[in-house]
Amino acid sequence: MPLWSKLAAGWLGAAALAASAQAQEWPAKPVKIVVPFAAGGSSDQLARLLAPELAAAFKQQFYIENRAGSAGALGSAQVARAEPDGYTFVNAGSGPHLTGPAINPNIGYDPIKDFTHVAMEAADSFVLVAGTALGVKSIAELVAIARSRPLTSASPGPGSLGQLILERFKRRAGIEIQHVPAPNSGMNEVLGNHISLTMTTLLTAGEMIRAGKVVPLAVTTTQRHPAYPNIATFAEQGYPDTRGDTWFWLAGPRNLPADIVNKLNAEVRRINQAPRMRAHFDKFALSTMDLEPAAVAKFIADEYAFWAPIAKEAGLTVQ
Repeated sequence: MPLWSKLAAGWLGAAALAASAQAQEWPAKPVKIVVPFAAGGSSDQLARLLAPELAAAFKQQFYIENRAGSAGALGSAQVARAEPDGYTFVNAGSGPHLTGPAINPNIGYDPIKDFTHVAMEAADSFVLVAGTALGVKSIAELVAIARSRPLTSASPGPGSLGQLILERFKRRAGIEIQHVPAPNSGMNEVLGNHISLTMTTLLTAGEMIRAGKVVPLAVTTTQRHPAYPNIATFAEQGYPDTRGDTWFWLAGPRNLPADIVNKLNAEVRRINQAPRMRAHFDKFALSTMDLEPAAVAKFIADEYAFWAPIAKEAGLTVQ
């Protein structure tokens, strides 16, 4: 073997050993989980439940950084550009990773190629809620009012799954409702009756619904939600294709070392079955899936293939 070949082989071997050693030592310092939304929403709540469990498992700090903006794209892009060293992750979600890229050609990342999709967390269903001042209690009443006067709806921004589902409903109902981007799906604005409606997750709106501070009009589940049996579905009210769940999962930059991915995937799956997390899932009727890394990547790719055409059908565009 020529000298240059021996040197190259030596360098490659040393690099492989260094990468392996890095993965074995991981995590040697605090690990950041970027939540690409404001504090208080579904993504933030799930991340803040998961982080201390991961910290206990790995004997290292896992901390949350809220990086809201552009319907989750700002924080997601930050992680896509991060070093694949296992110290920066994103609490990925359906909006910034499944629907946003389908309508925004300049979003700044490829949702499949630019991330390592590590582990599934949970799925949450959507609910359409109205401010108490609007005076509606059903979809039929909402449609009637929307045809008589202007209404507004909130979402984290263009491309969010909640906005997409609401846009689909509006097209089926033949009504116009002005979209207003707002932090945390606009719950504070709806509570204050500054915005008429928001299509948000049950995890985000649940406390306000139970307290009677907002009016739930319909859920996006195919059957009535077991945790909210008094809220009718869109299907019951004449709109069977107004449905959808939002998934949350842990993702990092592309090319994360396999050893780190496997370790983190195994711990998240274990945590999801632990009593504390199961109690939270049961309380809010969240669902989860126990998937290995390859299955996680396939599920995300399949979901993107499903939602991208629907996003384009809704006519949403972001430049």
